[in-house]
Amino acid sequence: MKDTWLCVGVYVCLLALLQNQAFAEEQEKFEVSVEELGHTFASAFLQPLPQPFDKTPADYGMAYRDVEFRTRDGLTLRGWLVEENADKVVIMTHFGYRANRFGYQLKHQPAGSMPYDQEIEFPKVARRLADAGYAVLMYDLRNHGESDKTELGVGTGGHGERFDVIAAVEFVAADQATQGKPIGLLSYCYGANTSFFAMQEDQSVFQSNDVRAMVALQPLSNGDYLKSLGVSDEVYAAAAKLYQERSGGYPLRADIEHAAKATAVPTRLVQARKDPNTNLAFVAELFENIPTEKEMYWLEEPTHRFDGYNWFAENPRDMLDWFDAHMSN
Repeated sequence: MKDTWLCVGVYVCLLALLQNQAFAEEQEKFEVSVEELGHTFASAFLQPLPQPFDKTPADYGMAYRDVEFRTRDGLTLRGWLVEENADKVVIMTHFGYRANRFGYQLKHQPAGSMPYDQEIEFPKVARRLADAGYAVLMYDLRNHGESDKTELGVGTGGHGERFDVIAAVEFVAADQATQGKPIGLLSYCYGANTSFFAMQEDQSVFQSNDVRAMVALQPLSNGDYLKSLGVSDEVYAAAAKLYQERSGGYPLRADIEHAAKATAVPTRLVQARKDPNTNLAFVAELFENIPTEKEMYWLEEPTHRFDGYNWFAENPRDMLDWFDAHMSN
């Protein structure tokens, strides 16, 4: 019974914190230690939630085919290649953890732990791109959706996933339907981290395969997200320790701004100004470090971080203008 109440206590503390409530009182009530609470947070970041999807691009009026491709470290990634006969290709990399290539569905979130109350459907964004003359590769990052799991089976904040973006670019460049076509990157949050780390890993992949532009929306490290929730230094330290141990040595606070120094393509960085879960100083530093042509685009209306993930489905013009300007022959 004690173990049961301990699990309940950790869960209640986590929910209270996610809802910006006073979690310290709940922690004391259920006698949850700092280490246990830190481990709960670390596990939430490390373990991508399995998210099925019951729709395909065909449900949104788009032609597609199922595809799969291999990463340099031996995993098979799976996805959809949408409207493959278009003259230009955009690779969409999803935001991870609570999502897959389809998006974020409320019915597949654990009861009582939904951080957002709306659906996010990335095929709606793909449809905007397809209508503008783009093919779209939508794929699942490792440990998500239908793609392979790693041996550890954990998310690494974009570090290990860097090989997934590299594999996606190499797939598009080699596939019979898309080879020789200019490529753009549409990278969301976790996926944006991954794209920056991928270019830090191997710039030549992007330079030699005609990758011309990136729209990177709301990159964010797990460490900064956790700090935005107001946890104590002790809880943060416990979470960071376990995260590094279980991720194979990667830090909770990923140095994305340093990776941005290796950005190899013109980049439009998009950020909701009122996003409560990010550090705007981090966003400013990351933007400053991008060495290529760049623009900063602030979303003024959204007040929830996840609102940004839905933005281009309803407001595609800025995204399309950036890709059109850099990918038109």
